Amino acid sequence: MNTPSLDYVPARSGPTVTSTTASLYQAAVDNIWGVVLIVVAVTCLAIGYAWLSVPSYTADAIVRVEYPNSNALGLNSRSGRGSQEVVPKTLPSDAEMQIILSRTVLWPVIQKYKQDILVTPDELPVIGRISELIAASRSSDEPMAAFLGLRSYAWGGEKIDVQTLDVPSRYINQEMTLRALADQRYQLIDKEGNTLIEGTAGSLAQKDGLSILVSRLVARPGTEFTVERLSEYSALQRFGKQVKASEPQKESGVVQISYENQDPKLAQDIANAIAQTYIASHVDQRRTEAGSTREFIQSELPRLKEQLKRTETNLSDYRTNADSMTPSSEADSYLKSTLDIDKQIAALDMQRTEVASRFGPGTRDIQTIDEQLGLLKQQKAELESRFSQLPESDRRAADLTREAKVAESIYVAMQGKSNELDVTRAGTLGNVHLVDPALFPSEPSKPKRLIVIAVGLVAGLLLGMLFIVYRKLTSRSIVLSPDAAEYQLQLPVFGTVAFSAEQARLEDSPIRTARMLSQRAGVPPSDKTALVLSADTENEGAIEALRAIHASLMRDIERTGSNVLAIVGAAPGTGKTFVASNLAVIHAHAGNRVLLIDGDLRRGKVATEFGLPNDLGLADVLAEKQEIDRVIQSCAVAGLSVISSGVPPANPSKLLSTTRLRLLLERLAPHYDLIVIDTPAVLAASDAVMIAATAGSAAIVVRPGAQTEDQLGETTRRLDRAGARVAGAIFNAMPKRRSEKRMHPYPNHYSDPSTRGHSPA
Repeated sequence: MNTPSLDYVPARSGPTVTSTTASLYQAAVDNIWGVVLIVVAVTCLAIGYAWLSVPSYTADAIVRVEYPNSNALGLNSRSGRGSQEVVPKTLPSDAEMQIILSRTVLWPVIQKYKQDILVTPDELPVIGRISELIAASRSSDEPMAAFLGLRSYAWGGEKIDVQTLDVPSRYINQEMTLRALADQRYQLIDKEGNTLIEGTAGSLAQKDGLSILVSRLVARPGTEFTVERLSEYSALQRFGKQVKASEPQKESGVVQISYENQDPKLAQDIANAIAQTYIASHVDQRRTEAGSTREFIQSELPRLKEQLKRTETNLSDYRTNADSMTPSSEADSYLKSTLDIDKQIAALDMQRTEVASRFGPGTRDIQTIDEQLGLLKQQKAELESRFSQLPESDRRAADLTREAKVAESIYVAMQGKSNELDVTRAGTLGNVHLVDPALFPSEPSKPKRLIVIAVGLVAGLLLGMLFIVYRKLTSRSIVLSPDAAEYQLQLPVFGTVAFSAEQARLEDSPIRTARMLSQRAGVPPSDKTALVLSADTENEGAIEALRAIHASLMRDIERTGSNVLAIVGAAPGTGKTFVASNLAVIHAHAGNRVLLIDGDLRRGKVATEFGLPNDLGLADVLAEKQEIDRVIQSCAVAGLSVISSGVPPANPSKLLSTTRLRLLLERLAPHYDLIVIDTPAVLAASDAVMIAATAGSAAIVVRPGAQTEDQLGETTRRLDRAGARVAGAIFNAMPKRRSEKRMHPYPNHYSDPSTRGHSPA
């Protein structure tokens, strides 16, 4: 009875950009309330964070860094002709910003403001913060009363200042609990619950190497605070995260020092303290350098004085012996040309000695000085070559005169610098100056509430879009649309049947329940009314869709030459019985002779739908226990006959695997215009595959959410391997999507979607 399968190629070859965009738009419309819920939820979370998070305040102090005086001796070392002084090309702002964040600058501030002592009240998350905000809005200074009897938690209005906390090394970086007692008393408890010390606010308490001074304590008895003494390293790490040093404009020499804290006054004070400590460190460094340079000069002055005397004596003796006091014009030119170069060479030699004594050899400053010395010596050699024809007496006189003048200039400059350094050591000037002290921050720097709310809104929209994409992807995986079946599986779709509230009413009817109970008890039902939608109502959207599907199926069946149609499905619950029963009734209403066979020998339901007994049926015929004429039953629908499944046999697959079913259908086919066979799920048992292979055509019932694309694909493959002809698919219980309501606003009498959770089955 089988005929070759007809090739079918959908008109649509695949999704285009336009169709994908439209599909995403439909998904957005269908899931609009989910998107709205996500956006509202995320935005509410952002609003809650913006209002409940503890605000932080940032105070900024601005300092200016000037070029340092790298020529500490104050000697002129300019050599001209491309040489340079030992001065950095750019301001040392980057290095100074690192100094600001150094331990030398930060640790004194940490100690002054007790930033190595952490004290925080124990609060419940969110609820405690709300209570704290309520307490801050009150005019009373008293702490809030405990909520729900939770006396150990702080509920707002508590105040505590710990001025001193010295603990043994084993308690460093260890959290301890400070519990408030009556009459301004308190006790300090370790993690194991042992009381370490008890004291009174305002008095220093000491015991076993532990000392603590609580200067102020405002809290209900029983309120607990977490106290921790940080190590120097931990305190610096924590404090350093709150300090920032930046240069607003590159190479401007202006450095901004920022400090962030939840207390605006403390933020202002600490920012100014960091700036003052930084400036003071520079002044101390300048004093130290001045003292070191003065010591070097004082050690060199006796030698320079002796050198000056020696050069003056040599010049005087030469002039006396040579009986010449006035140099020639050519010798005078040679003297003037080399005098300035020798002064610079001498100055650089002195500076090199001083720098090497402070920083050691091989530094960048030493390399720069050596480069300048090389240039100066090259210039001097060029000058000497120009005056090589000068008489020896004139050259000798010029050299001695130059040496005397150089020695004199160096000695005088060093004496002047020594006096200047005496003044510098007594002064308070450095190369860093305070431009603007930190002001009281009246507005919090964090959180930026409007920005947080805006970010929350955008994040909600993004999550909503991701939700749409996720729903779209998952809907494809569970075959929510006929397009997915056509695109992915190349499966023709005869039509879609909308969800029917009337069918849901029939399924929940007391009559149907009574029939099921009667069948279980082996009692024939007394009411033979057909509980089939097409037999009960005419003006139903689902029936209109089934009529259109029926017309398409009939045209397809006519081309096959076989009038046997198997209704199959991938999984249970797709609505195979609903589709099979209604197609049979619709064809019978057209004046045709129709036979409906319940091929589900395990859990047949056709007899229940039509109010027929199920004691005899298909199983009995296949087992050769009954003749076919005895199991064919008439029902309330004219022109429709029914063969129920019968009592479930022990081996349904074995019965269906024989040739008896094929012979039975060949015998019945000439007597009916259409034979419709209801089958079990293809993936649940092999029964449906064997029935479909015997029938002329098979239609797969697909229900959104009842099977995945993989399951539907496996169903078609099994049917194909068995030689069954798959005519196409029927989509059942399609929900009315919001996008479809906008694009196809059908009148309510065509379909009546319900939210009762029922669908045709």
